[in-house]
Formats: sequence, C-alpha cells, structure tokens
Amino acid sequence: MIRALSILFLFASALPGRCAGAMAGKGPQIRVAIARNSASLNLKTSSRLYVQEVKSGQKYLLLEDSSYEVRPSGRDISVAGQLLSSPVRLLASEGQDHIRLGKNLYKGDILLKISAEGRLDIVEYLSLEEYLYGVLPLEMSADWPLEALKAQAVASRTYALRYINPSRDYDVTSGAERQVYGGTVKIGPRIIEAVNTTRGEVLKYKGKLINTYFHACCGGHTASAKSAWGDAVIKPLYGVADPFCKPSRHARWEYYISSSELLRFIQAQGSTALKIKSVRIYKKDRSGRAVSLRIGTDKGTKTVLANDMRKRFGTFEFRSTYITGISRVKGGYEVSGRGWGHGVGMCQEGAKYMALKGRPYKRILRYYYPGASITDYD
Repeated sequence: MIRALSILFLFASALPGRCAGAMAGKGPQIRVAIARNSASLNLKTSSRLYVQEVKSGQKYLLLEDSSYEVRPSGRDISVAGQLLSSPVRLLASEGQDHIRLGKNLYKGDILLKISAEGRLDIVEYLSLEEYLYGVLPLEMSADWPLEALKAQAVASRTYALRYINPSRDYDVTSGAERQVYGGTVKIGPRIIEAVNTTRGEVLKYKGKLINTYFHACCGGHTASAKSAWGDAVIKPLYGVADPFCKPSRHARWEYYISSSELLRFIQAQGSTALKIKSVRIYKKDRSGRAVSLRIGTDKGTKTVLANDMRKRFGTFEFRSTYITGISRVKGGYEVSGRGWGHGVGMCQEGAKYMALKGRPYKRILRYYYPGASITDYD
C-alpha cells in the first residue's frame, strides 16, 4: 500500500530496477565527497528519484520535475519538511542512471548524512573506473592527444587508490585538494576510451602504489616531493629535466606585488617592519625552484618560504615557486617565473607535447615517474 507523506510517497515494497547502484559494480569502489558541511541542498529532479532511510530501509519517491529543499534538522535530515533518519540514500529510478545535483549529473548512489558539525555531507558511491570518467575531462582537456589522456588516466587511478580507506566517511573530495571531479557532464568518447584502454593499470615502486602527483606545467624541470612537501625521497618523485613543455603558454609568467602587500605579508608573520627595501631569492632546490626568499626591511631581513608567498598572493596569479627573477619597479616588485603548479610528478603540458611527438602513454609515465612499474592494481 502506498501512503502519502507530504509530497513524498512511501514504498514499503522493494524498489524496482537499480537500487544497489555502484555497490554492484566490479572492481574497487570509491566514495567522493561532493559537498561537506552544507547548510542545505536544493534538489531539483528531472526524473523520478527515490530516497531511502539506510537504517530502516523505508523508501520514498520524489516526483520528477520537482524541487525539494534538503537540510539538516538536529540529527535528522529534512526533505521537503519530512524528517528522515540520517543517513539517507538517493537512488535513480528504473530506466534512469543519473542523479542531478545543482549543475552536475552523477551516476553513482548519493548518500546524505549529518556531519559531526550538525550539517550536511553529500557523498557519491561509485566504481573507481566510473569516477575516472568524471576526473579526466577536468584535469586534462578532452581534445588533447589520446596518449596524454591515457597517461592521466593511469596517474589519476593510482592517486585515487591510495586514498581509499574504509575507516573514513569518504575517500576523496571533488575539489582540487585531491583531484577535480565533476560527475558525468563532460564525459565524451575520448575520455571513455582513455579510461577503458588503461583499465586497472596503476604505477607502483617496489611493489607499492606511489603518490602520482601531477600539475599543469613544470616550466622545464619537475620538482622533488621532498622539496615541495618534505615527503620521503623515492626515485619516481625525485624530479626530472623536462624540455617538452617549453611551447606551452603556461611555461612562463609574470606577477606584480606591491611593497604594501609584501609589508602586510611579513607583518602577518611577526615582522615589525614598516618599509620594504629589497627582495631576493635566498635558497633553491635542485630543480631551480625557490625554497625561501629574503626580504630586506627597515628592521633587518626577514626570510619567508616561497610556498607561503604563493599561498598568500594566490596560486592562480603567483603560478609556481619556479622564480627566475625579481625586479624592483615603481611601487613594488615584478616577479618572473616558469610553469604552473607545485611541479611534482607528471607535467600535464609536457605529457601533451610528448604525445604530439608520438610518445605512447607508458613512455610518458616512465619519463615522469622514473623507476615506477606499470601494472594492474590487484
């Protein structure tokens, strides 16, 4: 018997069609935090959608072409005014395999749960390979050479596998702090081909998955993981000379910093200076990137970390720590540099130009992760 609850309908019987969602898929599963600690979720359905209380198993139907407000209410979740016990799962109806949240479509099952802070966490459950379909077009342009896309698929698969941990509430986020993921909206044939032709392939060193970091453009030499973050040195992440990304428009950059901005930066780090007199690179790593800078002031010199400066002035504008020159100009300093990103691991622009020269993806990967083996994850 169907019982109406506000604008939701309770189903006591089993759901038709697909209910197990991604959990029925083959291979590793991954949980992606699409949003964390949200105050609310505006859910707009384009087709029929089911909501299931995980604890009770009770199931409800959300009508197609309807809008629903989802928000935390104590330790419960309010869906269109109906209180449901946290967590709840969103399931696509029969004949449908996508769920729309905001501008993005998602193929896996969506779990909504109350966070420790009493807000809403939104986590997608799906297979690792389907997850990669949503990563590749946001990490590398889909119109780039196929061999570059394949290299990115293997690097992204390896990177994600290292973060799968059942003891946590989710494995990875959808933002740039891990690798960017956007659901299914940008998936195309070339993305699918890149993932499918490398299915299951990962990079290992001495039998263990490596941290397959990657970045937009190295500017001529990749950095070591130790100099970037203090990670233990292993051969695949030691850094290599890279002439391939030279044609990239991201290979060089310039950025202006006013003296007043620099002054506020060092004052926030404890300096009592009132005037900036000079700025110079103090220490470099073996790739040529600045580790620290020394700023001359009316109160002596102040040494600052290059990474701290980049974070302070913005990683989009201050594109890397590969600083090639600092010139004094009116009102401040002109900083010149190479590349874009942290510089560790695979240079995506370099991979693109290697592929354009006919290098296959395995050769690209072995170049940027020297000593690593390409093997199946199991």
